[in-house]
Amino acid sequence: MSSPDRPSAVPSRPGSAFSRGFPVVMVVMAVLLALWVGFGRGIVGLLGALTPVYAVALALPILVLHVVAAALFRRDSLNYPSHAVTGRTIATAVASWVITWGLGFFLPDSTPEGMRSVFTHVTGDEYLELGYGFVNILGVLSVATAVALVLLAVTELRVTARRLRGEPLTEDERLDRLERDQEQDAPGPATTHDSGAVAASRACTTPRGPASGTGDEARADRAASSGEQR
Repeated sequence: MSSPDRPSAVPSRPGSAFSRGFPVVMVVMAVLLALWVGFGRGIVGLLGALTPVYAVALALPILVLHVVAAALFRRDSLNYPSHAVTGRTIATAVASWVITWGLGFFLPDSTPEGMRSVFTHVTGDEYLELGYGFVNILGVLSVATAVALVLLAVTELRVTARRLRGEPLTEDERLDRLERDQEQDAPGPATTHDSGAVAASRACTTPRGPASGTGDEARADRAASSGEQR
């Protein structure tokens, strides 16, 4: 029977139906976002000479990173009875989706009329320079958040592995583990027999008091008096 102080072999993680199926949602969103970044301008008829470049240099890496992250999150979730991902996983993924959608919205393409994007199609060509500023920022953030998803998935897997091994994860858990180990290593209460033995040992090693020396001197005086009388 397992000890109540020993951590559970199977860690728990609360989750809903959405968090259980979230890795599948991530794969679907990865495909949609890759299509949006690579070919989304075709919705308004603005596909141009840069479309193949965007498809290979931006859409494909984003697709691969999101799919890899989804696979790692799915692998991690299978270690829990709920098969759910964490809340920070969902928040990070949603933030990455929004940023990547913005990249596709502002990304311009070379057309016979010049550089155009979905953004300029909605607002007008005079805002093209403003769109360039957003593209530079969102392009970096799109790749960065996709990489962050993969790193977060690897971190979740490591944390789960430590939990399965029963290792403490926080400072409080480490202190609790240290206190339990000290309690187990501490000696138990002394018995009556042990107390008596200790008392006897102390009595044997205790030096005699002044009364003992006075008795020896009296016996020596009596012996000397007897010798003089003889």
